[in-house]
This record gives sequence, C-alpha cells and structure tokens, in this order.
Amino acid sequence: MDNSPLRLLPDELLEQIAYYLPPSATLAFGSTCKRGNKIAYEHLIWRAHCKLGWQYWQPKHDFEEKLEQPPAQTHWRKLYNERRKADNKALETFNELLKTQQLRVQRVEEVAKLGRDVRDMLLKLRNETPEDAEDVLARRWYADAILGHLNRQIALEKWTRLQNRQMVRLEEVLGAYDLFVLGGRPGDLADLDKEFDRLADAVKASHVAFDELSVRMKAVHVAAYLRSENLVGNPNVGDYHALRNNFLSIALFDEVHTSLPLQSVAIYCAVARRLGVNAKPSNYPAHVHAVIEAPADVTLDGKQKTSAQGAEPEMEFMHMDPWNSSEEVPRDQLIRRLTQMGVPPNQQQGLLAASNNLEITLRTGRNIMHSVQEARNRQRGSRGGLPYPDIECAWYAMLWSLMILGERDGATTLHRRRQCLPYIAEHFQQHFPEDLGMIERVIAPMFEGEGEHTVLAHLFEQQRAADRNAKAPFPRSTLTKNVEYKIGQHFQHKRYGYGGFIIGWDFKCTADPGWIAQMQVDQLPGGRNQPFYNVVADDKSQRYVAEENIERLYMTPNESLMLQAGRWFKRWDKERKIFVSNIQDEYPDD
Repeated sequence: MDNSPLRLLPDELLEQIAYYLPPSATLAFGSTCKRGNKIAYEHLIWRAHCKLGWQYWQPKHDFEEKLEQPPAQTHWRKLYNERRKADNKALETFNELLKTQQLRVQRVEEVAKLGRDVRDMLLKLRNETPEDAEDVLARRWYADAILGHLNRQIALEKWTRLQNRQMVRLEEVLGAYDLFVLGGRPGDLADLDKEFDRLADAVKASHVAFDELSVRMKAVHVAAYLRSENLVGNPNVGDYHALRNNFLSIALFDEVHTSLPLQSVAIYCAVARRLGVNAKPSNYPAHVHAVIEAPADVTLDGKQKTSAQGAEPEMEFMHMDPWNSSEEVPRDQLIRRLTQMGVPPNQQQGLLAASNNLEITLRTGRNIMHSVQEARNRQRGSRGGLPYPDIECAWYAMLWSLMILGERDGATTLHRRRQCLPYIAEHFQQHFPEDLGMIERVIAPMFEGEGEHTVLAHLFEQQRAADRNAKAPFPRSTLTKNVEYKIGQHFQHKRYGYGGFIIGWDFKCTADPGWIAQMQVDQLPGGRNQPFYNVVADDKSQRYVAEENIERLYMTPNESLMLQAGRWFKRWDKERKIFVSNIQDEYPDD
C-alpha cells in the first residue's frame, strides 16, 4: 500500500473501507502493510463480521451480551475464527455422511452436537443448494433432517422442564409442538417471541391512552385488536378439527390465520401478559376461555380494593373468548353451560379457574391426536403433495408429549409410556433415524428396571451396529435376472393407484409367513416367488410390493415424493427419468 493512493487516506476512513470488506478481503488488506494490519485487527470490524456472518449462536457464547459490551472487551477475531472452524468441520462431516450409508447416523449426531452454531450452515445448505447440484435432493434432505432434530431437542427440553415443575411459559410448551412440523417455515420459539412482542407493541400503539385503561378495558382491547387482525378465531368453522388449527406458528404466520379456541386463547394470553394483564387459559370443557385476574390492590375496573383489617382482598376474575368475540363472557353464562353439560356444582369452580400449563399442553396433545386421525381419513385416496403440517411429524410430536408429560404417579405414568413406546419406536425407525441418540438418552431411563429396558437396549445395539457396519451389497446376478425394476424408478401401484419410488428389491418375497398369509400373497398370479420391492409411497409410508403390481412412470414425481427422495437419492435425472441412487453401497449395479 506504500505506493497506493490509499496511503494518503486517514485511518478513520480506511477503517470504514475495511468495515465493508468480506472477511477474506479484510485479512488480505491486513497483509499489505503495518497500517493495514493494525486496522484489520480492529474489534469493531470483526464484531461486524460475526454479526453479519451468523444469525444463530449457542448460549455458551453470550453473543447478545457481548454486543452490548465495549468492543475491546471481546476477542472478536478469535470468536470469528472459532465459528468459521466449526462450520468447516461440520460441513466436512456433512459431506462425508452424504457419501455412504455407513456411519451416517453417527455423523448426523456429530453435526447436531454443535446445536445453534450449525443452524446457519444447515439453512444455507437447505435453502441455497442450486437445483443443478449433483446431490441436490440429498443435501437438502439431510440438512432439513438435522434442523428438525435440533428443533425436537429444544421441544423435549421445554416439556421436560414443564414435567419437572420448572419455570416455562405457555407459548414455549405449546410452541414445542410446532418445532416438530416447521420444516423451513417461520415459527420457532424465537420467532414466536418476536411476534408476540410485536403484537403487544401494536396493541399499545392502537390506543393513545392504553396504559391508563383499567384491566377490564385492556383485556377487551387486546381481544378486539387480535380479532381485527384475524389472528384469533376460525372463519371456516366446517374445518374446525383441521390439523393446522393446533399450531401457534400457523395461526400467526400463515396467510390463513385459523386456530382452535385453545390456540387463540394462548395467543391472547401471550400478548396480554406482555401488556401487564394477568391472563391464563381455563380448562373449560369443549372450549377454552381466557381467565383474567385483577391485581391484588385494584379491581378489574381500576378502583382501589378495600377489605377488613387483616383480611386478604377478594380475588376478582373475568372471562374472555377471543376465538368468538372481543366482549367479556358473563360468568353466569359459563356456569349455565356447565350445568347443561351435567357438571356438578362442586366441580364447576375448577373448570372456571385458570388452568396450569401442563393441563393445557396435554389437552393440545389430545387435540392433535384427534386431528391426525381425521387427517389420515381425509388423506386416504388422495394424491399429490404432502399436507402441511406433516401428519407423521404431528403424530410424532403427540407421542413424545405423552411420553414426557402427565401424572407423576408411577403406575399410571409407566402404563401410559408402555402404550406409547411401540408407536414411537416404529415412527423413529421409519421416519426419524437421526433421533437414535435422543431416544437412547430420554426414553431408555424411563424404563429402568423394567423388561422394556432390555428390549430397548437390544434395539439400540441393532441400530448402532447397522449404522457402524457397511451395508451388505446386493449385486445383480443370474439369481436376480427376473428383477425387472431398479432402485430409484418412479412407479404407480396398478391396483391401489398410489405413486412411489423403489428403494430396495428381493428376487422373491422374504416377508414372514404371517405377513404373507395376511396379505394373501399366494393368491397373486405370480405368488411369493416373483420379485418384491421395498418402496416409499407418496403418503410417506414404506411398503413391500409384488412386481406384478408395479407400473413404471416416466413423468417427474410429485412434490411429496421429491421432498422425501433425498434420504435415498442424490437428484432426479430428467433424461433417464429415474432418481440417481445414493445407496449404491447396498445396490451397486442399480
């Protein structure tokens, strides 16, 4: 730089130039001369690189606190180098897991250990991998799988805190269900927090004297604002039990803001509490209401409370139903409905009072169970893209909530967990193999001393061994000459009409005798000695199909299949009309 016009510029201006350089250029600038080197080490410059380079940080970094401190108090360049090194190591591991099925789960776990520090890299892989990349489907699928795993870990942490009676907010434990279904959409717990803060500010700005209103008027005004923005309620009453209505993120961020009364009340309470209104959901039968409690020293209408000397002031409540109205719900109306339902008078007070977060979270789980059953019934016979939220992800969320949450009575809890265990084990193996470590860490201790613990230990060892060992290859040979179709081919089931793709084959049926009898395999024209194929259907299920029922398709698969294919394939080959295999270690000739 000694012979450059830059030498004439003051340090302050050179710092501003360096501030806008990318990190690699900053380092190059620092190598030009002593002045450049001094400027390239400025804390403000590397703080900016850290801030612009990554949105997500592990709590151990105390990143937000560091931003508030004087720049020189933090070694920003060192912090930048640590994050960049972690990204490079994670990307190297990620690329390795794409190459082979061997140690794939272990490598997924290695990447996931970085937690929030790896989110930015994974989001970039999922959202910015170009369509013409050689392994575009695999890269996107595994990035999304690890992000989903990280989200589920956070959900389990929130539910575990709730079960252990530790402090956790209602919107966090309900938002934990959303973490199972988000995919690439907004709505994680940080997004929910920001949105509730924004709504609280908007409510306050919508009334010039909001702080001067009584609690009763504030409660009504919050409901009126949320209803005016269509953020609570459901105009499509005929779709009341739709699965989408169980999730806060969909109610807040989707173009069509629909929800069940429970979610509407949760949104209402989250905003109201940010505005100083003590609002909580009730566990009222069939339709959750919000219960608003007056402060200890003031009535709902803003008057000073008076009480006899030494006596506790009488508690005062009101009820709101933001799903239906912005008006207060009279207490006698609620009591009358309970009486009509046949609820005894001595039980009515408990249903009118504020409920606890555990009861509301469990109620959400039961609602999701009901909605999933309806959604599966609707999906039968339908073709095309997967619905949002994903049915299997929602079902998985419900199963996990039932495993963690509930009564603390030993026998009751063990019975409930035993009922859930086969379903969660099946779901994990079929749809979420990346959760193996989470299952080992969270579920195994629940069955300590029980027979299930031995069964689980055996399952874990099987899964670890399958991941550790190379896959047994199935090459083409004279024995397999009758196997017509190949890995990655798109097909339609001749009898049932669903679409799918092939992920495995046997030269004859290898299912157990019970399955063969149940499915009446021997009644097929080709019987059990024809080739059979492991396939993935467009509803995400994995099936075993006789060759005579396979009809190859040469069209581009629908969105549902394209979203799932990355677990087994690199990309869709438009010329050959086939998925390019990423499981060639198992089927080397396909």
